Amino acid sequence: LTAVALFAAIALIAGIVLAYTTDRLPAPDDDLVERIDELLPQTQCAQCGYPGCGPAATALAAGQAPVTLCPPGGRALAEALFGLYNPLSN
Repeated sequence: LTAVALFAAIALIAGIVLAYTTDRLPAPDDDLVERIDELLPQTQCAQCGYPGCGPAATALAAGQAPVTLCPPGGRALAEALFGLYNPLSN
């Protein structure tokens, strides 16, 4: 009976800790995709090799494309994207 009570107490504490930290963890990568997509020029020109800015944003967030991916965005966009990945660089 003591072992069951101890196990239940540990499970309760773990549940409380998980519930508490879930609210305080960073947003999922979908938020990063949205922030990157907002920075892109939305010209849908495909100069980057992707059919539009949405797929390009997804690739950038996944680390599958360099921040210099977008020719129309130029250096200013590359620097803004770099700032998203490295907030201490600003």
